[in-house]
Amino acid sequence: MASIINQRGFDRVDYVVMDAGSTDGSVEIIESHQEKLQHWQSEPDDGMYHGVEAGFAKSDAEIMGWLNSDDMLAPWAIQTALDIFDQLPEVQWITSRYPMQARKDGLVMKADFMPGVDQWGFYNGEHIKSSGLPTSGWIVQDSTFWRRSLWDEAGGTFDHTLSLACDFELWARFIEKADCHVVPVPLGIYRFQGDNKAVVSRDEYRDECVKVLQRYTPIIPEDADRLGERVFAKHLGAFGFGHLVDPARMPKYKSVVFSHGDERYHVVDV
Repeated sequence: MASIINQRGFDRVDYVVMDAGSTDGSVEIIESHQEKLQHWQSEPDDGMYHGVEAGFAKSDAEIMGWLNSDDMLAPWAIQTALDIFDQLPEVQWITSRYPMQARKDGLVMKADFMPGVDQWGFYNGEHIKSSGLPTSGWIVQDSTFWRRSLWDEAGGTFDHTLSLACDFELWARFIEKADCHVVPVPLGIYRFQGDNKAVVSRDEYRDECVKVLQRYTPIIPEDADRLGERVFAKHLGAFGFGHLVDPARMPKYKSVVFSHGDERYHVVDV
């Protein structure tokens, strides 16, 4: 909670905490911060995504996102997201190019690299790891923010027929409606506790993701060679070597960059 409350820009945050009736001392921690919360509750729910969705209904804030109890935000994340959405009305959702991972004690130990997101790549499995396919990595929930208007347009709910991959299924609906803009700074931190659901149930999560994609692309990928070429080309382009790739084979995706000239964010077509 401290990684959120102590941030620049927190005065614009409707901070909602949904606890599923835990008895591990979490309630006492929440109570110690309750004067800074829009809403909080501790009671049994029908599962994590039911709780998150109920939490979204406790606020009408325009910019949305959520953290799981193990995760943290980078110290600059809130203000960065606010600045991007304030300055770029055409941007509907963003995710970080550098999702981070931390040890149990919160010390960051790794930053992954996810060069960019495009619709064809997403629907052909580019953002599913441990599938045996060429991959650019997961779109990570703790590093992703979006406008409420996009949430509403995409249905305003999670797909509760899924047990684990409700976030991935939400991205599938988002990218059908709007480009995902990649931000070249870390925003979120996934903290390994050893018993994280995403770790313990990794294979089950992956299998649900595949089922989600089969709604859009019955055979995944449609072209394995094309997918591999696109993933490689994205990485080259993100590292400044896009000139080595045939322009006709370079995937197109959106990024957001900050200009020191006018001290504003700008959309870049990569």
